Amino acid sequence: MSYQVALSFEDGVTRFVNCGPMETVADASYKARINIPLDCRDGACGTCKSLCESGDYDGGDYIDDALTEAEAAAGYCLPCQMVPRSDLVVQIPTTSDVAKTTAAAHAATVTAVERLAEGAFALTVELDDRDALAFLPGQYVNIAVPGTDQTRSYSFSTGADSTHLSFLIKYAAGGAMSEYLAQRCAVGDRLELTGPMGSFFLRESARPLLLLAGGTGLAPVLSILETLAAAGTTDRPVHLIYGTSFDTDVVYTDLLDEFTTRIPGMTWDLVVADPETAHPNSGYVTSLIFPEHLHDGTTDIYLCGPPPMVEAVRGFLDDEGLQVTHFYYEKFTPAAAAPAPPAPAATGTEPAEPVEEAALVVEPSTSAPDTSTDSRETAAPGTDGTAAGQAEERAVAPAAPATPTAPAAPAAPAPAAPAPAAPAPAMPLVARRPGEPVPAIEARPVGYAPPAPGGHPTPAPAAAEPPAPIATRPVGYSPPAPGRFPTPVAASEPAAPIAARPVGYTPPQVTLAPSTGTTATNAAATISLAGGGRSETITSGPGVVSGEIHPAIRHSDAQFDARMALELGVVELTMDRLDEARLAEFRMLAESANQYIEGDHFLDPERFTAANAQFHEFLFRCTGNDSLLQAYRMLEVTQVMNSVLPEARWVSEEIVPEHLEIVTAFENNDRDAARYLIRRHTEHAKTTMRTALDQQAADQGTVEAAS
Repeated sequence: MSYQVALSFEDGVTRFVNCGPMETVADASYKARINIPLDCRDGACGTCKSLCESGDYDGGDYIDDALTEAEAAAGYCLPCQMVPRSDLVVQIPTTSDVAKTTAAAHAATVTAVERLAEGAFALTVELDDRDALAFLPGQYVNIAVPGTDQTRSYSFSTGADSTHLSFLIKYAAGGAMSEYLAQRCAVGDRLELTGPMGSFFLRESARPLLLLAGGTGLAPVLSILETLAAAGTTDRPVHLIYGTSFDTDVVYTDLLDEFTTRIPGMTWDLVVADPETAHPNSGYVTSLIFPEHLHDGTTDIYLCGPPPMVEAVRGFLDDEGLQVTHFYYEKFTPAAAAPAPPAPAATGTEPAEPVEEAALVVEPSTSAPDTSTDSRETAAPGTDGTAAGQAEERAVAPAAPATPTAPAAPAAPAPAAPAPAAPAPAMPLVARRPGEPVPAIEARPVGYAPPAPGGHPTPAPAAAEPPAPIATRPVGYSPPAPGRFPTPVAASEPAAPIAARPVGYTPPQVTLAPSTGTTATNAAATISLAGGGRSETITSGPGVVSGEIHPAIRHSDAQFDARMALELGVVELTMDRLDEARLAEFRMLAESANQYIEGDHFLDPERFTAANAQFHEFLFRCTGNDSLLQAYRMLEVTQVMNSVLPEARWVSEEIVPEHLEIVTAFENNDRDAARYLIRRHTEHAKTTMRTALDQQAADQGTVEAAS
């Protein structure tokens, strides 16, 4: 049996190869004349090291110098050794140009063109060779506009297995593709498609999904939904928030309703920016995002729209303290187009040239025009429905049909918007939605002021035990004193690692290393940013910017350090004070968490996370100190674990015995051993998390530019 392997290059080009039984990915790639990085072919050099984003495979034989155990656990692989056991998506650490390949050209015939609404067309084509074009749901192709030297980029709005391929295209007067569709396009016309392209695609995961789409940014979301429906996805909550500027922009509502019957657990909401809308929700996409959509930080977010919308959603999540862990987005920059009478700019932001298709700004702080995701077009920041900064299509330079360029200026008239200001309050929401978002969490100085045991003005309840003699000592700063190990002198005690680090407020560090021999037209870059509680990887090229955001290692470490600091204090309040019943319960909780680990791998990461949280909370409950218990619960350890571990495979082998050894230390009333074990356990927990995070945030702080 052969499997399909998607090779995703840094410049957004994706090539698919068929890998036969017992055939390595490298062999299949070279057979297809795709020269991925390779040297020894024996698993000895690590030159071909790549990241497998989804699928199952046999890693083959290799030495540690080529691929470490931690790297393998994080999903890294050696294509020269790996043999697929299923379809795969593999990130290749180079550009398609270096691999001596390019996006393939595909001939197609128009089978239907339909005007869905005042400002949107549906274009359907049939490929001469459908099997030759494989793509991932969410990706796009470049389409040459017949009768011109123009090329435009559009996302597929159909599933990856659909026989016919469709595109949702925003209309704007004067646009090359818009005018072709409105005036000349006919069934039977011949088109040339080049692709697939883009790093915005559905990842293999069982986590809940939150899909955000603006205007014709609905196109790739439809492709994702069709793929989920065709796969028979079950038990995975899926929620879509679809935003437009005006009622006349709304399309495919019947199709979205149909998806709710084909995808168990799917729901969706529509919001229209126009205050005069006939639909229930008036406002922006962010007005309908609630904490329950994020499922305690485990949700994968896919956002498709123009830059103002992307930045507005990111700003909203930050402002509301809603945790973002797996955030994939695609935003579009304007492309030069044929001149059209420009509409007056409402925000004072003038496009350099007239633009073709209007792009919906679903949630900027100032406005809401309309997104052209399908065409990869974007608007410069505009305001509520105005033509300023709106883009029709992302144009592609004739010399490089596989790569998009910059748009022009708006043509469709729209009502003027107010000067930049805070957006108007959203209209009442639908009844089934809960109340306002929870207060911000990210801005809280996590772990910097744990309550000192006994230091609260209000004593514990009457039945509570008196504080330990050293309760007023700063929690977490005592020297480690393992029972059977040398005890350091108190004066040399180091400061707690989290005491002086303001988590979340360090600006991203970025280093740019551009490649040479590249024209500006075809330049693309992959950027990794590390800062605050997240890492972000950005892939940019002419006309399109894709990115993904995940928790950063530093944020994860800080959470575990904060937990350790509190636990060291709790030792002083609970040691020698637990009766037999409580000690038995403590051991039961340790064994309950341990049952989900076998050796160095998780059996069920999600259940482990829940049971592990109960184990670590137990001592806090035993103190009878509500303030200390609440301080522990305010940490984000469980949320971070929930967001990172569901797909983790490797876990430190020390975790299981340390749980039991900590219980034993309490049974023996050995304070020094307990403190030593808590410190050591924290380091092994951080190592486990770092290994899982490597898969999501590799090579932070570097930029690799390529053509």
